[in-house]
Amino acid sequence: MKKIVSAAFAALLAAAPASAEKLKVRIAYPNAGALINGQIGHILEKTDILERNGLEGEVVAFPYWPPMQEALVAGSVDVAIASEANFVNIASKFPCKLIGTVGSAGRIAVMVREDSPAKKLADLKGKTVTVTFGTSAHYPVVKWILDAGLTPGEDIKVLHMAAAEGRAALAKGDIDAFTIWDPFVDDMVQKKTGRVLASKPSFLTTTIASDEFLKRDPEAAVRFLTALHEAVLFMAKNKALVNGWLSKSNGVAPELIDKGSVYNYNYSKARQPKDVRVVPGEDLFSLLENISEFNVSNKLQPAKAPVREKTDLTYVKAARERFLKSKFDPAAVKVK
Repeated sequence: MKKIVSAAFAALLAAAPASAEKLKVRIAYPNAGALINGQIGHILEKTDILERNGLEGEVVAFPYWPPMQEALVAGSVDVAIASEANFVNIASKFPCKLIGTVGSAGRIAVMVREDSPAKKLADLKGKTVTVTFGTSAHYPVVKWILDAGLTPGEDIKVLHMAAAEGRAALAKGDIDAFTIWDPFVDDMVQKKTGRVLASKPSFLTTTIASDEFLKRDPEAAVRFLTALHEAVLFMAKNKALVNGWLSKSNGVAPELIDKGSVYNYNYSKARQPKDVRVVPGEDLFSLLENISEFNVSNKLQPAKAPVREKTDLTYVKAARERFLKSKFDPAAVKVK
């Protein structure tokens, strides 16, 4: 994996105390469509965690990925908290690095109407399913269809459609199935507007930083990732508060946000600093490569994205050292 700072510099960053000087960082996050990334963004926006780490933070909420990507490419933000497919999409065309992850963002599911006779994916032979091409849902849905013994485009129509449009089309009976993710899966089940036909907690998160930001201020990057560790533990210790914030921005009940978030290790298992996992593992890289190969084979991208070359874990490893030495107490965090 490519390193852009030396091991000696990493040790220096890990040991360096936060100075009185506040460093700037501009952060984009999805406040409506995604779990975990959504909670973390709200925490960074509504608490003093960034300030505690010597950062002057500008936290910008976006409804979904395209405007977040535009902001990152334009230099309007330094960091984007996004999905794994979003990183694959941007990695081959913009100088950036994957610098961390906060883990799973819950389930992706293929859903049918309550009155649908389909009981399994194989029952959709001759039918139509929609998914938003190029998103985290695209690759797994096509794989599930193949695993069910169906050939996309021959045995089953797979059409591109935005999630909100797919939900409306399903309600009208214009399509047979559509693809969605948590917390909207359980929201539909509770409202009896849909039934889960197939699902898997296969939606992972990435934290993406522009190369320009990393080169301009590596110390700010380490401070941000230290703050990210703290935000993760704060989330695990204050679920009701944080889920209430996200509920207001995505219109889903807090209890359903909680139910969809339990697939995330940090959300469910983090009890103390050593439990927090922000350093990416091989499972994420394998998924990134699979998505990249899928995008090329389906002509969504002209060439494979250099996902490993576009990853630098120096900053997050330095941040983890600093976080573990800090004896962070979530109870000391102030809500604005």
